[in-house]
Parts: sequence; structure tokens; C-alpha cells
Amino acid sequence: MPEPASPPAETSAGTNAGTAAGTAIVTAADRAIFPLLVGLLRSLASLDRSRFAVCLIDLGLTPEQRAYVAPHCARIEPIDEARIVHPAPDLIERIAPRVPFWRALTARPFVPEYFPGFRHYIGVDADTWFQRLDVLDFMVQETARGRLVIAPEMDVAYKTFHAADAHEDFVRDKTTLTRGFFGDDMAAMTGAMPYYNIGLYGLPADAPHWAMFKHYLTEVTKTRFHFLCESVTFNIVMLQLRNFTALPATCNWMCTLAAPVKGDDGLWHSPAWPFPVIEMLHLTGASKMERYAPAGLLHGGGAYLEEIAGLL
Repeated sequence: MPEPASPPAETSAGTNAGTAAGTAIVTAADRAIFPLLVGLLRSLASLDRSRFAVCLIDLGLTPEQRAYVAPHCARIEPIDEARIVHPAPDLIERIAPRVPFWRALTARPFVPEYFPGFRHYIGVDADTWFQRLDVLDFMVQETARGRLVIAPEMDVAYKTFHAADAHEDFVRDKTTLTRGFFGDDMAAMTGAMPYYNIGLYGLPADAPHWAMFKHYLTEVTKTRFHFLCESVTFNIVMLQLRNFTALPATCNWMCTLAAPVKGDDGLWHSPAWPFPVIEMLHLTGASKMERYAPAGLLHGGGAYLEEIAGLL
């Protein structure tokens, strides 16, 4: 296993506030995901900023969008071509039009290098938002023990498990994808397992996962690319290293797999009995605004969209 790389000198383009905090909550966004990024940041507004620093990798926000989110972030770093995994040049030509956010995927192994100096890192996708923040405290507790914290895409409400053919399709597709990156043996061992979703994870700064993730992702993208390549790669890393704590699906709820239901308490819940409150909603899938805004699934029902209309 390769040794973790030493982080480069700090070159923050944002403020230095919060760099003494123990935990960095790191997300990444461009102008296309900006409306959902604002929802995420608003959902984190009540965080104890002496313990948590919200950090953003700027993938291509407009200057006006960046200025709007800056007060909500402790640090902002621009995407850096030296701190991403680069697929083969011919692959980039093909994937850039279809997966314009590919740099967000391939920057994930470099999170401690973008924001050095923290003891723990919590990665959060920009298309998420929190109803409750208790899960973040639990994640810090577990990462302090040296463990990865992550949730599988597995719940009794998820449609993947509602029919034999749906589960068969999932296993076939996941096995095929894993085989393409890691070969027959690894595909046979992991193809029937659910994905552990990298849209929310916690890792200590000194975890061996970072270097192993970087190495494997570099190798697999030399010859092929898929928008799930970093998810598959990260799953293989975590299953090899084994030292992880699994969160329930309500901590990272896949809204494309089961639509949440609004409870009498005004919160979104799982649609399956006993209808637990969802800690974090993950607005997965394509056409996010068209899908989720009419359903009221954005933070605060999307009331903030009017305020940012001139920035879209």
C-alpha cells in the first residue's frame, strides 16, 4: 500500500477562519449545482463553527455565486489540476460533455490536501441537505477512533429490494462495472453488495484510505471512466481496509430510491414503518431542480430560491 502523500503548503483563496477546528465538512460545487449548494449551506447554518469548518472546492462558480456563499464557508479553494486524478486524455475528451463534473469525482482523494490541518474530514455532496445535525457528531466520534463512517444504499423502502428482477438488474450492473475496473474476482466478491454511498462519509486525516483511493483511482481511469468510478473504487478500498462504521440509510437518504414522506412534525421521514426522521436528504439523479423543487424536497421547501434568482 502506498504511503500517504505529504500535503502541500496551504494556498487558501478563502478566509482562514475555522482552520483550528477539528473537523472539516467538505463539499464541491459549480454554477450548475449552486441552487442546491445554497440549500446545503443553509442546513448547516446552526453548526458549532468552533468544532466544524465548512470548506468548499470551487469547481466553477460565478464570481457572484462565490461571493454569496463565502460568508457561509470557513475556506474556499479553487479546483486545482494538480490535485485531481487525471483520466487518459482521450477519455477526458469523451467524458467532459457527458460528465462535466468529473473533476468533482476525481478530486475526492485529495480532500486533505485542499484543506490541510484538520483531524477529521466529512465529505458531503452538494446535492444534499441536513434536517438534523446529530449524525455529524456521531461521525466525529467514530473517526476519532480511526474509523471510516459511511451509509450503504440499503433500506427496506428502497425500490431495489421490492422485486427480484430489480435486484437482479442491480447486481448485474454493479458486477459488470466492478469487473471492468477490478477484474472477475473482485466483481464476484462484491457485485451483490450494496453501494456504500460516498455522498456522505467521514475519515480521519491520517487514514490509509486517502493514499489507497488515490492510487486505485489513478490506475482504473487510465483505460476507462464511468461516473460511478470513484464510488466503486472507494468501496473496494473500504472493503479491503475493513475498519468502518455503517450508518443507517436515513443518514444519507437516496431520494431516487424511495421518496420521503412529510410527517405531522413538518419533517421528512422514511416512507416505511416506523417512519423514522431522515437526517440528511440526498437529491440523487438527473434533472434535480425539475424533479425535487416541485415536490418541496429542497431545504425549507425551496423558499430561498427567490433570494438567489438573480445568481442563477
